[in-house]
Amino acid sequence: MMYKIPDHIKKWIKDHFENCNSQLANDLSTFPGIREEALDNNFISYFSRVPGPFKLDSNWTIRIDAHFIGGGKHYYNWEVADIGLILIFRRNGKIIRSKMAFLQSKKLYPSSIKYIPNDPYLRRGMGRLLVTEDEHKEIVKSRVAKFEEKSKYKAFKKDSEQQKAMDSFQKRFEINMYYLFYNPAVLPHEIESPLKERPDLPENKVGCRVIKKDFLDEALKIHEPNYTPSYGDIKYMLPSNYFSEGHTGGWRLEYFVTDLMLECKEGLIDDSPNFDTLSEIMSRKTGPIAASLAITIDLTE
Repeated sequence: MMYKIPDHIKKWIKDHFENCNSQLANDLSTFPGIREEALDNNFISYFSRVPGPFKLDSNWTIRIDAHFIGGGKHYYNWEVADIGLILIFRRNGKIIRSKMAFLQSKKLYPSSIKYIPNDPYLRRGMGRLLVTEDEHKEIVKSRVAKFEEKSKYKAFKKDSEQQKAMDSFQKRFEINMYYLFYNPAVLPHEIESPLKERPDLPENKVGCRVIKKDFLDEALKIHEPNYTPSYGDIKYMLPSNYFSEGHTGGWRLEYFVTDLMLECKEGLIDDSPNFDTLSEIMSRKTGPIAASLAITIDLTE
């Protein structure tokens, strides 16, 4: 039987995800040209520094496993999710429940930053660091990067091949897919590049937001294929009955994990003793995620 998680355990987890959220928002606010993959890496890197185990009181232990997978073949040649979040609940060491959510990440682009979908030189590995003279000039040229509500998630294309692969994956395994949107700390926000000094940034009011794929699909029905949504589209088009004032533009990352996943309101539930459901899904696909994060909560009685 599933146990009730005490408030101090939830707060410990929520504080870490709130801190991670703020760091990622600051990364994008300071360096608008940061790669989406780098933000994924920074997400995982935050938790790789707090592996534990932590004994929070005489009865509760928490352990974190952060793992970058990367590379490999993907579902229909697409990476249907960038990050897999797993919650594992144990009693006296024995698994009583596990949960999982697949997150596809997309970052918000300011007006002055170009989106290049594919490397024209087909560079791989360390070769991606060897930029051409023209590429270097584009990277270091003076500009003001402006984030506004009309700024777009340029790597997102409605009804693209990636979207179709996500639809197929979701239907095949009867699970919900989610988007993780990387945003700056506040909107509007602007910053001059190249940096002359590291800026003082405001409190994170926007940051990382999570949205169920079905919600966004419904909101974007009025648009033509290949439409790229803006932050404003998501803020004003999502169903209001699902998002309160504090979650405009999607659920805050820390809220999604602690108030929805921990409370078993979102994510795939597996009540088998040996991850049978999760293992079946993982074994029937070729590797759809780039990184994974597992949080194990153990109650000792």
